[in-house]
Amino acid sequence: MPSQQRYLFVTLGHIESDFYGRVGARIRSAGHQVTHLTFSRRAAQQLRRHGFEAVCMPDLIAELGDIGDAEAHAARMANAYNTPTFRDIYRTDYVCDGRPEPWCVDRTVRHMLAMEMLFERLRPDVIVPEVGNETIRTAAHLVALRRYVPVLFLFYTIFPDPLRLYVDTMQAPIVPLEELRPLLPEEERRLDAFMTEFKQRNMPIRAYREAPVTFRRVRVLMRHLAVKVVWDRDNDYLHPLRWTLGAFRELLRRRLATRFYQEHDQSRPYVYFPLHMVDDYKLKRVVPHCADQLAIVEHVARALPHGTDLVVKEHPMSIGRNTLTMLRRLRRMRNVQLVSPGTSSHALVAASQGVVVVSSTVGLEAMLHGKPVLTLGRPFYSGFGVTIDLDGLAGIREAVPVMLADQPDPERTRQFLMAAWRSCMPGAPVLVDRSDVNAATLARSLVKAGWLVIASRAVSRESRDRSPGQPETLV
Repeated sequence: MPSQQRYLFVTLGHIESDFYGRVGARIRSAGHQVTHLTFSRRAAQQLRRHGFEAVCMPDLIAELGDIGDAEAHAARMANAYNTPTFRDIYRTDYVCDGRPEPWCVDRTVRHMLAMEMLFERLRPDVIVPEVGNETIRTAAHLVALRRYVPVLFLFYTIFPDPLRLYVDTMQAPIVPLEELRPLLPEEERRLDAFMTEFKQRNMPIRAYREAPVTFRRVRVLMRHLAVKVVWDRDNDYLHPLRWTLGAFRELLRRRLATRFYQEHDQSRPYVYFPLHMVDDYKLKRVVPHCADQLAIVEHVARALPHGTDLVVKEHPMSIGRNTLTMLRRLRRMRNVQLVSPGTSSHALVAASQGVVVVSSTVGLEAMLHGKPVLTLGRPFYSGFGVTIDLDGLAGIREAVPVMLADQPDPERTRQFLMAAWRSCMPGAPVLVDRSDVNAATLARSLVKAGWLVIASRAVSRESRDRSPGQPETLV
């Protein structure tokens, strides 16, 4: 096994490229090779100034020239990459929204061909594509799987070491079931201290989304305009005016949405359902059958016994993004309370009869409070015997009463929480923490993870016999 590993980071532009450029600098200083693939030509130039090999996706696509019959390529790729349909590769990319299918197919084929060419040229050992709905990320994931190159996905949890790092897949149990075991005395003390501190802190793990018109936002707009005009005219993801209109639309929605929020009636028993982000990759790519959150709310509310409400709250990062039509419909539903997004989620969990989630860390928080949890989208903590689990809306009427009557086993819950904590690593993704300190911490975790998975595959070539995408565990 070579002592030097080749890392490939896949990013969209400015914010991601700057942060993972700093992460890559730390990895490079540890003796490894680092290459960046970004959609932004300006971001690629800045990375090159720091001594990195950086490739711009539009330039890479331009190298392809005439690709011939796009439909023939699409048919070949759908079979080679084991996708349900070729459409599945681009269906979540908002750039393709409203576009004719031939345009989407041609664009996606070019992404895939360019990615195949890049992998043949670089032969990376590890790739880090970040999570998201864009075609460049999906293409990188699929091509890496086909070539048995480990794909490291970064997720964020509630634990002191918050990085949940998955190999090859975005959807799998956080640990193997056999990792649950009786806790050692020191683990008992650490878990007790963490649970006490987390509940007393009473803070969301992600900051609430703010949308004020500030000098910083004006400066960002001017930067976007300059980059679009001078360097990134063909960047599908850089639309300064659309970004500005979106920011004003969110600000207006925030102000108008207040009329739909209700004062929480604490005299009535209730179940808590936290809404997901409207454009969350989990809902769009991983569990699209759970994307209709209005239907989920209605099904759960109907399944509750008479006199019990369903309390609903917007995701901290979705404030201003949910349509007023959606909020109005939630407000009008019977035995549903739409509370202000500033309401403490911890307080809502602590006083609830139980929690229903699609794939939210609120389910983990509910475990800390000893509350029963019903999951609908196979989150990473389902299947361990500490939650009631469904795979979608079917069976909600029967599962809700079971959840309300459930008394979670505190010992098994503690075993799961500690096993999950043990599997996590230091560091956080870019959208959580862009600091230099986090960049250095994340770099160390990525190097460690890269060594673990590469060593595992070097020792056992079983990876070539298993189905691509089968999860591996980092221990």
